[in-house]
Amino acid sequence: MSTKATTAADTALVRLNVNLNKETAAALKEIAAKENISLTEAVRRAIAILKFVEEEQSRGRKIQTMDRDGKDKRELILM
Repeated sequence: MSTKATTAADTALVRLNVNLNKETAAALKEIAAKENISLTEAVRRAIAILKFVEEEQSRGRKIQTMDRDGKDKRELILM
């Protein structure tokens, strides 16, 4: 197994300016406040989740949620 050394270029931050509508901005702020995280961290997590979902779906896998007793199941479908 090979290991790659982490360089400064690998960890460099990239500044992005993003325009959000009021509803999306409010949802992002609500998530950040609920999780006690920064807006930046909320965006990072959202991107990581979307990347995971898209990778799983590209492999032919389904994304599902279910209630605690496993009776009510729902499938996530991205179009």
